[in-house]
Amino acid sequence: MKYLNTATVTLLLCLFSTHLYAQDTYDLDENYSIGASATLHLSSDDADVTIKGSDREDVHLVVYRHTEVKGWKIKSDGEFRMEVEERGSDLYIRENSEESNRLIVGNVREEYRITLEVPQNVALDINGDDDSYEISDMNQDVRLDADDCDAEFRGMKGDDFDFDIDDGSIRMDEARGRLQLKMDDGNMYVRQGDFSEIEARYDDGELEIATGLVDDGFYRFDFDDGDLELRVASGGGTFDVEHDDVNLYTDKVFEEINSDEERSEYRLSGGNARVEIDTDDGTVSLRTI
Repeated sequence: MKYLNTATVTLLLCLFSTHLYAQDTYDLDENYSIGASATLHLSSDDADVTIKGSDREDVHLVVYRHTEVKGWKIKSDGEFRMEVEERGSDLYIRENSEESNRLIVGNVREEYRITLEVPQNVALDINGDDDSYEISDMNQDVRLDADDCDAEFRGMKGDDFDFDIDDGSIRMDEARGRLQLKMDDGNMYVRQGDFSEIEARYDDGELEIATGLVDDGFYRFDFDDGDLELRVASGGGTFDVEHDDVNLYTDKVFEEINSDEERSEYRLSGGNARVEIDTDDGTVSLRTI
């Protein structure tokens, strides 16, 4: 019976599939209008994305996707294309792939790049899966909702950052304003921050943030088995750490106010910010710069 099933599968593959070496290339190089202080919406999958802010008034979009297929593939139709639509003052860029040749015996090689040069005062609303991002020199808010992404931000001057990722990695050389972060096993690193508010929720991830603390600023970190290294560049305040079996490390300048099996409180002179940390078996490191 085992041999019959194998032969049947082989016969079906021969009848309904095609042995091939195929190449397919998609090229797009266009300029599009966008309103002043509008939002650029981008949706893509498994692309290398570069977004750079400039003093231009429109959006320059370049898309290059080259696919090579070697082997057997189930017969199918459909095509890849990028849909671009202006809605009001906003611009929507969305990958629309109707390709249905998903069962391939062999290998597929794909090169997929999206390059955008946009006005610096445009906000970004990005959705993706398995993408990598290089984003620089933007002056407005950024929202990133992506799975398994790697993102690097440089020269960001906006005041609101909203990140929702799974197992990805985010790196920022500088940032300010409000940070809202939700992730699972991902990593985030901020080298030079000046945040007035942080709301970070994650599971087993790793978060390293260097930031100044503003008076009356609120900073909350809620995680399970993850790691947090918070390096205070300026300011001060109270640090309330709720924990179970935590590994907790602080510089000597953090004055211990209270400590027991479930809670530790510290005071850092220089300001009146409020820092709340809630963890189970994680590692917390509080440092100054």
